[in-house]
Amino acid sequence: MAHKAGRSNSVKALSVLLLGLVRCAAQDEEGRAMLLLHKKIFPTEGFAVNQPINVTLTVYNKGPGNANSLFVRDDNWKQDKFRIIAGGNNFTLHYLNAGDSHEHTFTVKPIKKTWHRVRPAKMEFSDGQGDDTILHLSNTLPEFRIAAPSNWIEENLLTVGRVITLNNVKTKEGWMFAGGIIIFLLVVQLYFVASSVLQKRRHLRALEDVKNM
Repeated sequence: MAHKAGRSNSVKALSVLLLGLVRCAAQDEEGRAMLLLHKKIFPTEGFAVNQPINVTLTVYNKGPGNANSLFVRDDNWKQDKFRIIAGGNNFTLHYLNAGDSHEHTFTVKPIKKTWHRVRPAKMEFSDGQGDDTILHLSNTLPEFRIAAPSNWIEENLLTVGRVITLNNVKTKEGWMFAGGIIIFLLVVQLYFVASSVLQKRRHLRALEDVKNM
């Protein structure tokens, strides 16, 4: 009996301890900031050298508490691949109240043809509940390819060509093939025209020879 009573007391003590830990954890979470960092780029496809890319970083505070001393940076745009042409790839907020959000946009320009792996942006902040700085990462985006510089004159000519051909010829290679066929037909036409002219000249010479006899 004493053994069973001791076991029952141990179970009760363990239950009380676990309940206390849960309550402490719940109290610790009350009033704390919960931040989310979202990263997006525009356009989302068709990247080419010298064509600007807009990068938007948005911070959301989904928790009941306020966040302090926020520092967000996006070091994903190295100088060997990109130039930052508008805004900056980092920003600081003194605070972000519960339920608020903040959006920051900057623009980069690719400078060479390559593949680019998009890494998450980083955010550091304090939630006011301790001295430690909290580190948070944004979402990740797919790797994308940066194509060679586009020729706007060529693009406009291709657009006009699509309209003229009712969208049957869409690419530069298609126009090269069509151009080859057109040149071949012109050569054949010139051959028949030249043959007809020569035949007429021979006929005229034959008539003159008959008259001179």
